[in-house]
Amino acid sequence: MKHPCKYHPGTQALWYCAHDGLHLCQQCVDGDEALRMEARCLLCNNDLAPVGQDQVGPLWQRLDSYLRLPFALSLLPLLAIWAVLAALLPPLWMMAPVALIAGLPTFAFCAALMARRAGPRKSRKAALPGWDCLGESAAWQSALWQALPAVLIVALAGFLMVAISVPAGLMVLVAGMLLVPALWLAVLVRGAAPGAYVAAATYIVSAPRDYGVAAGFASLGGVLVVALLAVAMDVLPLPLVQGLAGLLAGWWWLVLAGLCGDVAARHGRLWGLNQGGRRVTQPLAERRQRTQLCAGRFDKVLLTTAKVIKTKKATVGDWHHHDRLLAVLVKDEERAALVEPYLDVLIRADAWSDSLALVARQRKRDPQWLPGAPVLRLALAEGIYEREPKLAVSLLKDLHDKHPDFVDLGEAYLLLAKVLAEQFGLAGKAEQYLRFVESHCRDARLRQKVSECRLAWG
Repeated sequence: MKHPCKYHPGTQALWYCAHDGLHLCQQCVDGDEALRMEARCLLCNNDLAPVGQDQVGPLWQRLDSYLRLPFALSLLPLLAIWAVLAALLPPLWMMAPVALIAGLPTFAFCAALMARRAGPRKSRKAALPGWDCLGESAAWQSALWQALPAVLIVALAGFLMVAISVPAGLMVLVAGMLLVPALWLAVLVRGAAPGAYVAAATYIVSAPRDYGVAAGFASLGGVLVVALLAVAMDVLPLPLVQGLAGLLAGWWWLVLAGLCGDVAARHGRLWGLNQGGRRVTQPLAERRQRTQLCAGRFDKVLLTTAKVIKTKKATVGDWHHHDRLLAVLVKDEERAALVEPYLDVLIRADAWSDSLALVARQRKRDPQWLPGAPVLRLALAEGIYEREPKLAVSLLKDLHDKHPDFVDLGEAYLLLAKVLAEQFGLAGKAEQYLRFVESHCRDARLRQKVSECRLAWG
């Protein structure tokens, strides 16, 4: 069923949130490449599940499709090559490497299959790679490094079965195969090199549920193959047993490659794989807030913005966004309580037009309102005295009565005298404030400024 995206109705939804029931397209959830995180709901931050035709539900619910995968017409020749060549070989242990050589095409196809499923979405339109992948050196390099751990585990398990006991060999096979998907994913993500194996634990921890499905098949599937071959040896001629071994090995390899490819497709963004997603430079937090606003979750966005403005990294835009939300929600009391902190941020950012608009809004509500902190009054007056001299005078006058201990009182009254003399031509009134500075301030620098002002106005 084709689900439309909630926020982009003309786009098919590729993800859904079980918590909110929302269907979203890749544009909604795709993040900046640097984030490299799993898809999460932009409303509730829960995990999103894929709803595309190729990724419906958990992997364990789709095991039947993976088990049928090797019997596709384009892959049957791979099974036939391995089975026929294995059946024609003499029953000698020294011929085992030759039997592995018969599986090389299968190894290369599996590496190409994993790369296709985990790569950009455009490359996933073709479900299976073509035979031309055998001519790609990258596929062969990945195939050899992915085959190496599986072959070594099988060889060690076989040796233990013959030299010690069958249970000892089976235990090594079960434990070793649990790690094979992680090693294959490491080669897929990190590249065909020995150092890629070091990162194998990352893929086990970061995708535990899906990895458990792949690891479970790798281990249990390997044991079932051994069990079937053990039964076949009692009822079938040896050449047929060898052919069956080649057939089952190819089937196991292709199924596991399909599982690992889909694990990488689901979690590749977390691991840094280039999956061809639309690059979005807007931060994840902003995109989540925008989506929550579209959904009408104003209170939830308000809680987020309230936390942001309490941090030292809050910007003017953060404060403006929070102020607008309070206005939309008609929270006038909370809005008024934040006027002075908001004004302080605007002043420090030299946003004088916004500062004046904020003061005008507050004075419209309370005509006698002025910032309470003397530092804030002086800073605001220094920035706006040329465009709003009357407001500057209101901010600075009578500071000695309201804040007699203000350390910058001299600076404030010098500025007040300058406004009175230069903006209003009230040199006599300005002289009163100059005398106050002379009599109450012992700072030689302020006294020098008083003398300079008198010379300039005299």
